[in-house]
Amino acid sequence: MGLKQLFVSMLPTPIVAELRRVRLRARLEVERHGRLQRRINASIVVDGLTRKPRLKGSVWGVCLAKNEEDIIGHTVQHMLEQGVAGLIVVDNCSSDSTRSILDGIADADPRLHVGTDAETGFYQGRKTSYLAHLAWRAGADWVVPFDADEFWYAPGATLAEYLGGLQCDQVWCDYRNVYPLVADGQLHLGNGHSVQVDRVASAWMRIVFRTRRWVWVGEGNHALRDSDTLPARGLHMLHFSYRSLAQYSRKVQNGVAALEAAGMDGSIATHWRLWASLTEAEQAERWSAYLSDEEGDLKDAFVRADRIVIEDPTFWRTWDPDRLFTGED
Repeated sequence: MGLKQLFVSMLPTPIVAELRRVRLRARLEVERHGRLQRRINASIVVDGLTRKPRLKGSVWGVCLAKNEEDIIGHTVQHMLEQGVAGLIVVDNCSSDSTRSILDGIADADPRLHVGTDAETGFYQGRKTSYLAHLAWRAGADWVVPFDADEFWYAPGATLAEYLGGLQCDQVWCDYRNVYPLVADGQLHLGNGHSVQVDRVASAWMRIVFRTRRWVWVGEGNHALRDSDTLPARGLHMLHFSYRSLAQYSRKVQNGVAALEAAGMDGSIATHWRLWASLTEAEQAERWSAYLSDEEGDLKDAFVRADRIVIEDPTFWRTWDPDRLFTGED
């Protein structure tokens, strides 16, 4: 054991932990002001944002979107109906009508601020951190980082009402994947069709947080990189990632291309990489398995999933109003 390790081993545990936090914060500060982060910040342009003082209880959503024309209008409208004070959604070089859909909603509701993200690389954590900074400058107290295929809910209240009444600084949102019925083969958003939903929430969760000048959001929006505080629980989300075979394969293709452009290692988005490695026939077989109540890692055997069929939940305004998951009367 070297002298440095010996010295550290003699320190009380709280002091060692604090030293590690200081070192981490210093490293993150260097990253924040580094060339890559500055390039990413410059690639994102959101016009019309007015700088305002932070307003207690003000909830803002931030989102990165690319080629989501079939769902982006539904999820953005849902977030607006959740009482948010503002939304920042940036379009990442979409080749479909995603941008025009967003512009149309923004024309009708000034709370939506549409921007452009010219950086093709997959830097979700860094980009979301910058969007959270923009929301902080616009007066946000809470930031909800949501994806274009996510419907967020609070129990018995809107997101804004729920978050505005909390005293903590971080909240985890659990989520369940949504699938089409076998007979449908694909999801049709907002038309009242029933869907399959995982009965049990995923082990992964999304993070919601109070704003600061800068917050380091981890990849996947699962946690804050500079925090060792355990978030509170309470929010829920339905994840509409699997809408059709063609849509999902296209999403994976775009995602893997963005990962490669960013030089991300193989530990990031392994489910995309595995799907992309399959042939079209294998993808079709896996898609059929997904819809037939199977789940599992693509590398391993699939097992029977625990799902329930529910009526179109995109009309929900609060979490599980029919108590289908809680089982309460």
